[in-house]
This record gives sequence, structure tokens and C-alpha cells, in this order.
Amino acid sequence: MTGAIGTSQAPGASAAQPFNYFETADGSLVCLPEGAAPVYWWLNRQGVSEDFTALYRTEEVFGLWPSRRDITQTWTFGLEIEFGAANREWVASELHARGITAVAEPRRRHTPRSPASWTVEVDPALTWELGGSEAWPGTSSPLGGEVVSPPLSDTPETWEQVSTVLEVLRACGADVSGKCGFHVHFAADALRDGQDAASAKGRQDAFLTRITRLAVLANACFEDVLFRMASAEGGCHRGQPFIYRHSPPRLGEYWTFDEPAQSFDRAGTSRHAVLNLTDVGSREKDIIEFRQSNGTLDRRVVQAFVSACAALIGGARWSPEAVLVSPEPLGYHLALEASTDALVNSAAPLWRLISAVCPDGVPIATAGALLWLHRRGAWQRSLAGLSPGF
Repeated sequence: MTGAIGTSQAPGASAAQPFNYFETADGSLVCLPEGAAPVYWWLNRQGVSEDFTALYRTEEVFGLWPSRRDITQTWTFGLEIEFGAANREWVASELHARGITAVAEPRRRHTPRSPASWTVEVDPALTWELGGSEAWPGTSSPLGGEVVSPPLSDTPETWEQVSTVLEVLRACGADVSGKCGFHVHFAADALRDGQDAASAKGRQDAFLTRITRLAVLANACFEDVLFRMASAEGGCHRGQPFIYRHSPPRLGEYWTFDEPAQSFDRAGTSRHAVLNLTDVGSREKDIIEFRQSNGTLDRRVVQAFVSACAALIGGARWSPEAVLVSPEPLGYHLALEASTDALVNSAAPLWRLISAVCPDGVPIATAGALLWLHRRGAWQRSLAGLSPGF
């Protein structure tokens, strides 16, 4: 079955159609919200029979647009996984033994690293030394740090590596606190056309339009639901007020007209903003970074949030009408609950996001993973209601 499913039944199906109809629909596309029933059924089946292990896939994670797979398979992305409690030297040694890292010890942040290997880095904001005790004088344990990936592609090898890294972190006793985050970055080329697509000016104008569109999608249209998914670990988001802002791209060779992002709050123009675009155009990185997510050691959360970020990238590139939906900024649904005295826990805001960026339908497995992530999260307070930090 390859066509879009608009309802819970195929054309001509009777109301008494057996439930196993949905079991064969994993490769089908569902148009949301009208086709949500197969998604709910698919997700419920995973919980009953497989303890949600099917939520972690090893291929086609970026397959939200099957007809554009030739493009999405060229996208590269990276991960930064912050952790606490575990001895970072032990983590580095174990990852090296598994062939994941090039060296068996942690590195200082931003030092040159092997382009094809993961590294364990010392993050001053996360690391500390556990001093020796009377029983073990003169000893200390270097705790906490960050595991940084090389550029990755949507391949089985990549997702097996991600699973291994998280398995090692858990085995070494790592945990995530309110200080830990999980960052995802995409090569900015995901928003660029190939050299033969148009003139140089046409390619540049298209890129600038798309990156501005991405800022609107992430920071206005779908900010609230994105932060709900970003809070899947811990319920309450770890953020401080100053990071709840858009960061426009660096000025430079790609910026030849008035800055499209100038309407966004300039207080967020730092690399610590939730949508960090300061490296776009950089000769060293040239990346788009999503910094919304709480820290996590759950591979399902990692993959589902990466998929959500990919959905925004694709929406910015291929769905220009997505930015025309009414904005739902941070705190929108909590305010709605307060005004209506009713909980807003339905998946309608998620279906709104998916239908905007994938108007031709989305694979059931992708929609199911995003629904699972949405259910784990919670609506967050508005910027005005945030405390200085926690």
C-alpha cells in the first residue's frame, strides 16, 4: 500500500475490517490529522508487543519525504550528548575499546579531532572532580562531560553507533541533570540547492529564504510543540530565559540584503540560543544547531528529536506555506489551559506541525515516533513566566 491514507480505513473497506489492516501500513503515508487512527494503532502495538523497541530504527529516519530520498540521504548531522556522574575517562576508554573514538582519553573542548570519530570532551559547565576520601587519599574521579559525534548520515551504521554510545554511557553510570542538554546540528547544505540547480544568485536567494523560513517555523509557528518534545526527559525544560531566542546567521558572504531575521529579539543572537545559526556560512562549521532538547540517554528520544529537527529542515525547504499557519509560541497551550480550564493534551498541535511540513503525508512509523515523544513531554511556560534558571 503506497498511497496516502486519509482515514483509518482503505477505500472500500468495511467498518468491520480486522485490526491487522494497520499492521501492514508501516510503509504507507498518512495524511494528518484525518489519518491519525493508523498512527495511534501502530504506536499502541509497539507498547503492547515490543516495549517500544520498534521506535528505534536503523534506516529511513529522514524518510519523511519518500520522493525526495535522493536529497535527504545526502544530509549530514551531528550530535552533542552531555552527561553527568560517570567518570569521563572511563567513558572515553570504553568507547575507544568499541572502536567509536580515535583516542582513549577525554579531549579539551574545541580541540582538533578526527573527522570520522566520536570524541569525549571536557565541558567546564558539566564536569567536576570527586576528591579523594580518607580511605583513598590523593585520588580523584573526573566526572561528567560531553560526547560529540563526527558528521553522520542517515544510515544503519550511524544509528548503530548512536545506540552503542548511549549504551556505554549508561553502563558507565552516566545520568542527565538539569544542566545537561542534547544538541543536534545539521550541515547548512540541507537547505541549499546543487550547483546546477540555478544561477549563483538564485541559489543564494533560495538559501536565505529557506533559512529565514526555518527560523519562523521553529521560533513562532511551532515553538510550543517543539519545546514540549524537547522536554521529554524531566517534564520541565532546563532552559533559562536568555536561550529562548532565535540566533540569526553570521553576517558574511551569504548575507547580501537586509537581515531577514532582524524582527527576532537581538538578545538571542548568540550561539547559546535555542536555534543557533551563528555558524551558518562559517568555513569551519557551516551548521544549523538545534539546542532545545533536555539531556537524554534514551536512544528513542535521541532519534525522535533528530527526526523532528529534520522535519523542520524539510519544511523550510519544500513547504513554503507552512509558515502561514498561526503562531503558537512558547507558553501558548498552558495559557489556553488556564483560559479554558481544560487540559490540552491531545496530539492536535503535533498533527498540525507534521501536516504543515509534510503535506503529502508521512510514514506511519515516523508519525508514531513523534507522537510517542510528544506524549512524554509537557507544555512549558511562556518566556515571561520563566524563572532565571533551574
